[in-house]
Amino acid sequence: ENGKKMMEMLETERKRIVSELHDTSLQNIAHLVHMIELASLYIDKDPARAKMELNSVSKGLHNVIEDIRSTIFNLRPMTFDDLGLKASFERLLDFLNADKDYIMDVEIDDVSCETDDYFCITLYRVVQECLLNIKKHSQATKGFFHCKKTGQKYEILIQDNGKGFTMEEAEDKANSHFGLALIHEGVNLLNGTIHVSSAIGRGTTIDIKIPLDLHSAVKKNS
Repeated sequence: ENGKKMMEMLETERKRIVSELHDTSLQNIAHLVHMIELASLYIDKDPARAKMELNSVSKGLHNVIEDIRSTIFNLRPMTFDDLGLKASFERLLDFLNADKDYIMDVEIDDVSCETDDYFCITLYRVVQECLLNIKKHSQATKGFFHCKKTGQKYEILIQDNGKGFTMEEAEDKANSHFGLALIHEGVNLLNGTIHVSSAIGRGTTIDIKIPLDLHSAVKKNS
């Protein structure tokens, strides 16, 4: 059953990546090709217009490169043995907020991944999806990311002061870009619990609790 859920989770993620590449990078590149063709028409009669078009192409290409770089970062396998979960989360936060668009309040307790890479990869992907939502959809200026190890549980609290959403909107399949289904599936695979609350204009809170003593059970079910 867990194997089936994982396959469904991976298929959902694959479709989303294909959609993002098609809707952003490929369409932007096609538009840039059109702009280059336009510049070539102006290059003799109106060099200033041609130069302006080429400057726009340069800026557009920079944006496409950033989009592709972000996709590669999100797909790249994580080496938790080298970094550990805490350093991986910190690295993810730095990457997503490289432009300092929002202020993050961060506290992270580390969890050993030496014997259970599967656990850490699944948990990392869940957190990654939550943080991507803040970057892509929330329009937040402040965020809160605390990971606390309490007894045999790992508690993750993620909040933002962004525009929020209604739960009806989040459950609508047309709004699947919120990635909540992927987040819920990942938490379920780890036998954890998740509570999501949000309201228009009042930000979003995601509260996740994962049992740490389930490492061996997770491996057994995989």
